[in-house]
Amino acid sequence: MTLRERFQSLSARERNLIAVAGLIAAVTLVYYGAKSGMPGPALEDDDALWIKHQKIQNYQRVVARGEAAKKRRAELEQRYREQQARLMSGATPTQVGAELQGLLSEYAGNAALNVLSSQILREEEKDGFRRVGVRMTLSGSLQGVAELLAAVEGDQRDLIVTHLEINRKLSSARRSSAARAAGVAVSPLTVSVEVKTFMRDES
Repeated sequence: MTLRERFQSLSARERNLIAVAGLIAAVTLVYYGAKSGMPGPALEDDDALWIKHQKIQNYQRVVARGEAAKKRRAELEQRYREQQARLMSGATPTQVGAELQGLLSEYAGNAALNVLSSQILREEEKDGFRRVGVRMTLSGSLQGVAELLAAVEGDQRDLIVTHLEINRKLSSARRSSAARAAGVAVSPLTVSVEVKTFMRDES
C-alpha cells in the first residue's frame, strides 16, 4: 500500500491532525532558518580583547613619553636662553673683552679706585666653551676694593674673579700717616684683579 492509499484510508479527523502538524513543522523550519541566517554581533575571545587593550596602553605610553620629551626640551631651551642672556655680548673675544673692560672700569670708578693699567687677556678654552678675561691694576682703599668685588659678584651677568692680589709697601704706612697729618688723600693699596666671563654661543 502506498502512502497516498494509507493517507486516504485514514479518517477525516486523522488527516486534519496530520495536516496541522505538517503546517506547524513547516512554519517552525522557516522561522528558525531565517533567524539563523541573520548576522549576529561579532564576539571576541579573551585573547583578542587583551591584545587590543595592550595596544591601546602602549599607544598611550608612547604619546605620554612624547609629550614629556617636548616639555623637557622646552624647559632646557628656556634655561639655555636665560644662561646666554647672562653672558657678555659680543661676536669676538676682543668685543667681549672690551665690554668687560668698560664695565670693570665703571665699577672701579664707582668704588673710588684708580685704574693704573688694564689688559684684555687671551681667549681660553674651558669645558668646551670660550672664556675671555680682563686684568686690571688698581690703587685705592680696602673699602674701595670690597665695593668693587661686591659689584662684580652682584652683577646679573656671569662674572667670576679668578685672581686677586693686594699689595701694601712697608713704608706706605709711614707715608700715609704723614700725608693724613698734612691733609693729603692717599691710596696705600695696589690691587691686581682678574675677572673672566664666557662668550655667548652665536651658532
